[in-house]
Amino acid sequence: MPGTNLIVPVVLWGKYAPTHCISSVYLSRDQKTLVTGCYDGQICIWQVDPETLKMTPRCLLVGHTAPVTCLSRASIIQDNNFIVSSSEAGEMCTWDLVDGKCRESVKLSQVHTNIQAYHMCNSEDLRLFCNGYYAEILIMDPFSLEILFSLSSKMNPDWISALHVLRPSSRKDDVVLAISITGTVKVWSLLGHENKQSEPIYENESKQIRCLNALSLNCCAYNQRTVLIVCAKYCQIYDAGDFSVLCSIQAPYGERWMSGDFLAPDRVLVWSTEGKGYLYKLPANKLRGKAISSSVPDHKGFHGPTVDHDSPVLFSILAHPDNKLLSCPPAMRFVLTSVGGKQRRLLLRGDSAGVVSLWNVDDAAQPQPGNVSSHAPIVLTSLEMAWAEMNPSPVGILDQFSHPDEPEIKLTASIYLLAANRLVVGRADGSLVVVAATGAVRLQLLHGAHQQLDDWPPHQLLLGHNGRVNCLLYPHHVHPRYDRSHLVSGGIDFAVCLWDLFSGALLHRFCVHAGEITQLIVPPQNCSPRIQKCICSVASDHSVTLLSLSERKCVTLASRHLFPVVTIKWRPADDFMVVGCSDGTVYVWQMETGHLDRVLHGMIAEEVLAACDETLTDELGGAMTSGTDLQGLANPAVHFFRGLRHRNLTAMRAATQRGLAALAAADRGAGAGPLAEPARARRAPLTVQGFRSNPADPESHILFFDIEGLIVELLSEEYSAMSPASLEAAGLITSEYMKVAALTQSASPDAAKRISDFFGRVKDKAGDMERLLKEKDKHGILAKMKEGAETMQTKLQAKADQLKGHVDNKGIVISEESAFRIAGSFTFNNN
Repeated sequence: MPGTNLIVPVVLWGKYAPTHCISSVYLSRDQKTLVTGCYDGQICIWQVDPETLKMTPRCLLVGHTAPVTCLSRASIIQDNNFIVSSSEAGEMCTWDLVDGKCRESVKLSQVHTNIQAYHMCNSEDLRLFCNGYYAEILIMDPFSLEILFSLSSKMNPDWISALHVLRPSSRKDDVVLAISITGTVKVWSLLGHENKQSEPIYENESKQIRCLNALSLNCCAYNQRTVLIVCAKYCQIYDAGDFSVLCSIQAPYGERWMSGDFLAPDRVLVWSTEGKGYLYKLPANKLRGKAISSSVPDHKGFHGPTVDHDSPVLFSILAHPDNKLLSCPPAMRFVLTSVGGKQRRLLLRGDSAGVVSLWNVDDAAQPQPGNVSSHAPIVLTSLEMAWAEMNPSPVGILDQFSHPDEPEIKLTASIYLLAANRLVVGRADGSLVVVAATGAVRLQLLHGAHQQLDDWPPHQLLLGHNGRVNCLLYPHHVHPRYDRSHLVSGGIDFAVCLWDLFSGALLHRFCVHAGEITQLIVPPQNCSPRIQKCICSVASDHSVTLLSLSERKCVTLASRHLFPVVTIKWRPADDFMVVGCSDGTVYVWQMETGHLDRVLHGMIAEEVLAACDETLTDELGGAMTSGTDLQGLANPAVHFFRGLRHRNLTAMRAATQRGLAALAAADRGAGAGPLAEPARARRAPLTVQGFRSNPADPESHILFFDIEGLIVELLSEEYSAMSPASLEAAGLITSEYMKVAALTQSASPDAAKRISDFFGRVKDKAGDMERLLKEKDKHGILAKMKEGAETMQTKLQAKADQLKGHVDNKGIVISEESAFRIAGSFTFNNN
């Protein structure tokens, strides 16, 4: 919600838990906070009990428009509750886990696939090492989200598929080890004083190995000499010195590896796309009666030839007992936590069903000779489980309309009518319910006698759609040029319905699309008069229409788009509607005639869409400009000649009107003072906003309570019921206030002087007129007129003195013209 007022949001979730298909997962080191990101762009924060590891959902963060791929901590301080998230659209956000606010956000051209938080030498806090669909490694500040510096490649530059940052035990600098998608291993050394202004930082060493499209790279924390690189079909352990292969592990049949890590110098944990974790013991050689791992670099057989009995041995599996199939690969993460000085190693999994599973790796880390043990997760939870455990269950805004014996009808669309305080809700059966918003909120949030009623609350039921209602539009809320009673709805039945909101009658049914209606939009206010009475509808068959609410017919049908419509922009001065599709193609349509003017691709299409942004779009959907009404538009002469070139009379007429209006606005603006600024509009105390985390979910509702607006509204109702005497007795107003309130204008200290000067000028003019009449009146015709003028002058002077005395007492500001008219009118009326 915009503004600086205190806004308190309250969410009415309804009986169904939101869909949460998990794409990334993160657990804090103190085991108190779990964070899960989903493919729909939301982030869920869970409160975790460190002892029992029981998880409870606490809040849902909404800010990303694409799947959340990376989650990372933002500070080395354990009590610093901030995390950093990244999405497939290049969006990065820093979140405060305490109140759920987004502290910083940025959108980059680079898309990250992995983020590692690392505390560099000579730095106070963590730095984020990012790699993804680009050829560099970006080092970013987690709080400002600024790129501090980058690591570039000189040999075989390509996308970096995996990296690992470590500090060797015998050195003071940091080492970045990375591998590209083509299998080139690169090493950078960082001293801690790198910055953006320094020279490009290239790799110190590089080597080509036979490892394509690596998914993860991890160095062994116990000896720093072995490296685990995981690919989809196999994972290999390398010697960090010369990157020779020590051993390899093939993925199980029908599965693909995702990532892995070291549990000990001779044990690794690798997990697959089926959501299973596999624990392997690395090969060992018998030497001097003692089993020593062949992966230990200090042993003389470290690089010896591999024989059949030297292959890694599987000794434990972490999996669900039911082995349920997943619709997409789960998000898994190996976490090392510390609580009360005791370390615990956990494996986290979040799957497509929204289930979070947790295994204690320490229970399965001890191999049993000749036996492969299987371990089930120690904790299972999901949003659906949390909803089922709540008593009472979360409420919805229309729960009063549902009966226990009947199946509940899902809510699919809603719109809040602020001026009428009504809430219109579309449902899955095609019906629309119109209720008083405050009454519906009171039924769900407040306890009292009103909840004991057996009948439904007062409402309207609108029937006209044959299926789910997808979208709603109240055009009058966007611009007052539309009829106050008109409500528009679009459904799955390919129809757009026009309703009379007050009577509940179906005025017209537009059936011009060949797909379900997905969006309803209001054209800008500076379109032609005919288009100003239209609304724009978008359907799943890639068609766009302009429907006239006054003529009850389709004005324009734009139906030649080959791909789904993703954006609609306007050029009202040129009579153009610009339609952008998902493949990047832009179609330019003439609104009045429905003619396809041109089809654009590539950079030209992007430039045309950017040119449409000359006029800013206000929060309600209409076109507006910054500053004055005409500052955000181009020169009217440019639009005039452009319309002349395209033979567009509407554009030429609009450009001419804008040019004249600009001249008039300049004249008016020259004399405008601070008193010309509009007063601050009163904020609505309650706003209802529909919300859904997934298109298939029923709609939940967010109630935004403006605390300042509520206080003003309550005080206004209380004071309006009190008389002026009661207000004065309560000390809210004084008698002087009543006198001042009776005045129509503010006081001014120089009002009397200005009035005196004005009537002085009137007296001088009267003298000049007398001399002129004396020279022209040769026959005495004007003698009587002179006598009358002197009499009128005397009366005007007397009235001016009377007004001057009144101004001295009251301090009223009266303009010169007003004073002249008042004195003259009063005198002539008396005569």
